[in-house]
Amino acid sequence: MNRGFIYLLVATALVVLMVFMLAQRDDSVQDNGAETALFMPGLQKVINEVDRVNVVTPGNVILVTLEKSGDQWHVEQMNDYAADWPKLKKVLAALATAQIVENKTDNPDYYSRLGVEDMASENADGVMLELSGGGTTRSVIIGHKAKGRPGQYARVQLEAASALIDQSIDVPTNLLGWIDKRIVDINASEVAQVEIIHPDQERVLVMRISADQKDFDLADKPDDRELRSIWAVNSLANSLSLLDLQSAQSAIGNDWSSAVKIRVLLFSGVEIFADLINKDDEFLMRLKAGKPQSDYQPIVDPDDEEIAEEAEGAVEQQVAAINQRVNGWVYSISEEKYEALVKKQEDLLKPASAE
Repeated sequence: MNRGFIYLLVATALVVLMVFMLAQRDDSVQDNGAETALFMPGLQKVINEVDRVNVVTPGNVILVTLEKSGDQWHVEQMNDYAADWPKLKKVLAALATAQIVENKTDNPDYYSRLGVEDMASENADGVMLELSGGGTTRSVIIGHKAKGRPGQYARVQLEAASALIDQSIDVPTNLLGWIDKRIVDINASEVAQVEIIHPDQERVLVMRISADQKDFDLADKPDDRELRSIWAVNSLANSLSLLDLQSAQSAIGNDWSSAVKIRVLLFSGVEIFADLINKDDEFLMRLKAGKPQSDYQPIVDPDDEEIAEEAEGAVEQQVAAINQRVNGWVYSISEEKYEALVKKQEDLLKPASAE
């Protein structure tokens, strides 16, 4: 082997070593850059300590205060009603992991273009989140969403520099946007009976024997009258489907003596009771769940004790879950939903003939 070839091998080895070292150096720089590119450095480590969030709108108006008590989040302005935790969790996670895509202006004269001006201004376009926990408070102004590219503009309060971050953060600017609006959601397929009792004791009862029965029967239908439509009867089974609140208040202080009473019996054996009143054009409802006091039994194989025990346990769990959610609360619901719930028999029948 000649000397020139040996020199060539040595030179090649040195080049490979230098490339490797440079690559390692580049990786190190990229790793460090990834750490410093976080929009709110350090927030990730303490995000689970956050126990209070203020949503501040222009003019430094606190729109919503979300507070954590135990494992539950509540909305102070809604009498401590349950907050929409999945939505809040998504917001907190987005802030904790947000990275800077591009540094933007630090000139206050240009903040308005990005929607990150100070919230003391009545004309501000953004919304500020104050995150408190562990003895510290971090405040961030969420501005406009970027046009023609992913991300959103934001600025940490009291810092001059703004940034385009890689997250799109949905921050509701109304109170209802932060609460868990769903009261209950009972699918019509689960319903065996719906009974409506009016203050004058007029009664409407629709029922079916099994879930396989497509249409409900209207009890006590006059022989000489026809149904307005089968849809009108079946629609009563949707009375507690996708039931959302408009506001919530303490159950104390309302007169329910003239309430319309509703009883919904499920095939599972769960019974749900609702009282409804129209109070100064506000449509109020209270709810509770229980097990039928009658001899009604859920449809299971009586010879299979294990299945029967599981069904009984499922009933108790559903009753407890509903009551835990609704006990002590009165809900304001939409007029449309109220009218759908307080039907009378005449609403389900065709007009009587002139004869």
